[in-house]
Amino acid sequence: MSAEDSSAATRGEYGAPRIPRLSTFLVGLVAIALVPPLVAGGAAVWSVTESRQEAAEARLLATARGLSLAIDRDFGGIVGALSAFAASPALGSYPLQPRDPAAVHAQAVRIGQMYGATVAVLAPDGEQVLSSLRPLGVPMPPASSSAAVQSALTSGQPAVGDLVIGSLSGRPVVSIAIPLRDRTGEAVGVAVAAIGAERFRDLLAAQALSDGAFAAVADSRAILVARSDASHDRLVGRPLPAENVRLFAGMEGGVYRAIALDGVERVFGFATVPTAKGWTVFVADPAARFDAAWRWPLLVLLASGTLAVILGGLAAAFVARRILQPVQQLRHHAEALAAGRAAPLATSNPPAGIAELEVLRHGFAEAEAALRASEGSLRALNEALEARVRQEVAAREDAQARLAQAQRMEALGQLAGGIAHDFNNVLQAVGGGAKLIEDSADNPSRVLRIAGMVREAAGRGSAVTRRLLAFSRRADLRAEPLDVRDLLESMQEVLAHTLGGGIRVKLEVEAGLPQMLADKGQLETVLVNLATNARDALSGQGTIELSAAAALIAGEGARRRPQLQPGAYVRMSVRDAGVGIPPEVLAHVSEPFFTTKPRGKGTGLGLAMARGFAEQSGGALAVESELGRGTTVSIWLPAAEEDLRKPHRSIADVPVPAQGRRGHLLVVDDEAVVREITAEGLRASGFTVRTAERASDALAVLDSREEVDLLVSDLSMPEMDGLALIQDAQRRRPGLPAILLTGFATDTAELAMSGALSGAFSLLRKPIDVKALADRVAMLLEAADLAVRDRTGGPE
Repeated sequence: MSAEDSSAATRGEYGAPRIPRLSTFLVGLVAIALVPPLVAGGAAVWSVTESRQEAAEARLLATARGLSLAIDRDFGGIVGALSAFAASPALGSYPLQPRDPAAVHAQAVRIGQMYGATVAVLAPDGEQVLSSLRPLGVPMPPASSSAAVQSALTSGQPAVGDLVIGSLSGRPVVSIAIPLRDRTGEAVGVAVAAIGAERFRDLLAAQALSDGAFAAVADSRAILVARSDASHDRLVGRPLPAENVRLFAGMEGGVYRAIALDGVERVFGFATVPTAKGWTVFVADPAARFDAAWRWPLLVLLASGTLAVILGGLAAAFVARRILQPVQQLRHHAEALAAGRAAPLATSNPPAGIAELEVLRHGFAEAEAALRASEGSLRALNEALEARVRQEVAAREDAQARLAQAQRMEALGQLAGGIAHDFNNVLQAVGGGAKLIEDSADNPSRVLRIAGMVREAAGRGSAVTRRLLAFSRRADLRAEPLDVRDLLESMQEVLAHTLGGGIRVKLEVEAGLPQMLADKGQLETVLVNLATNARDALSGQGTIELSAAAALIAGEGARRRPQLQPGAYVRMSVRDAGVGIPPEVLAHVSEPFFTTKPRGKGTGLGLAMARGFAEQSGGALAVESELGRGTTVSIWLPAAEEDLRKPHRSIADVPVPAQGRRGHLLVVDDEAVVREITAEGLRASGFTVRTAERASDALAVLDSREEVDLLVSDLSMPEMDGLALIQDAQRRRPGLPAILLTGFATDTAELAMSGALSGAFSLLRKPIDVKALADRVAMLLEAADLAVRDRTGGPE
């Protein structure tokens, strides 16, 4: 049906009276029924919502300002108490040498009890003269550096610090400091009140807030000091989200909407604390409560819409009566076509009564003939196409399955061949060396020389297992914050002596880099491997560039590198201007045992280990190369967070005593050779050693009350593994030191790692040097003796 035919139907040339189009009816009905209530509803929603939101925001801001003044008054009271303390006659003219130390200490204790704080007197160098937490005469550690103390000494005025961890209390505190002066007016110390974060929580909680709301206060670094609800203990000390800080930084008060630390979207009213520079008080309501302001206007709008729908329905019913008859005609005709019956639509039915339906009626009649003519050929073509598609899909799936199987077999063959090659070399060296030692018992110098070669071969085997574990991402890493510049400068010095005189090592480090989080020993090994590869690419002559720069993965960067989680990273690169790597080789360089070096010159594990180390550390590795222009290998490692940069002490930091106690040890291992060699090594170090083959034998020794100062156990054993043995042993003898030895990574080994981190025992990886094991035993025995002396009050 052409456009002329449609126009003719409208004019009535098919014998029908002149009729309006269907669209004319529908547009008129929608305009009459819906436009007025929608306009009225929109105006109501706008007016009511705006007024309610302004009132709610004004209430939040007023509450925040009231709480900021309350905290300011509390600071003022504490400053007044400290000022009275500083003027106490018991302090005398020189506060660091009180006239009456007992009276000064008692007054400090009273002030601390009054405000729930720790009161201390500090020298300018941080030495604690006295503290309300310690009796007089008890030595005290130096106080941690505090911005409040430095500000009070510098400005001579009272100062409020930020949230820190107290050096004596070990809890989150805020320091208020005032200077102490001698008779000449010179500041010779400070009086400090360390107020627990709980005081601010209680002060905020005293404000009556609606359900679901909370009040909070943050210090000048935007660190959460206190929160009035039950999440205080969980969230105190956490930094506020950076996107939230940008919304209130530099302003004295206002309102904004953001996601809180608890993950709930809220509307915040905020105000600064007058006497505490940079401190901000917040009062937050759930954003859902603000959005509820839309509910009543929405009901009005829904009522208007409902009325409009009713009116539209009545009008539609009227129109439906006009279009029902032609629609039924079209339906009957469609049923006739489906059944294969002839139905001359244009001549057997009366006009439709609506222009569009009349055009459609004649269109059906004209299309019916053409459809019947093409139906047979279309059906045959469709069936042929479906058969062809099924054949192509089946062939493609079969080819993909064969390719995947071939790739798996190729990778497995490379891995197995590489492992077999390296370990056969190790076994050849160890077995041959052992036989030569047997034959040379009367030649000590030759025995020592051969034993050194055996140890070197065993070390090569150990290196292969470490690289395999790093490639499989199962090796345990000791991540710590590292200064990037210091690390690369030390590596530059090492590489300058090891790569040869023809290689120059150039260093480029971006200024102001954050520390990165990684295992230092593994990272140094990776850098040496990459530098060695670069030297080989340069044929021993040229420049290798070590560089480091900060990298922020977010937005488009996260899409380009989907293997990295969004966040801050340090990108370290090793770049050479060598021959480069062809594209077909570049795709395989990080696969295990893939190497382009001559046989015997490389294991093919270097880049595989580097990639495994980077990914296990939370980063990634990338290799970029161009033939004739060189290669760049880049490692992304996560930047260390602020709290991870502070030094921590662990048991590994405790020095091993030169002449430690040599106690009674129980060594348990199901492998007789390993058990006896370990026992002999420990006996040679001066320990009394008893051995056991099974866990049940070891438990029997413990039940017999035989003297055992420390337990050494293998992890993997029949009947009961070493982890279960240590747990049973420590139930029988609480506090018994233990060392767990393991040589592979499994789920049980991961559980053992968790137990070692909790302090239940010490975990060591096989193979381990007997001297290193003896040193760890001596250290644990010394630590156990110190713990016993602390509990019994014995002399140190």
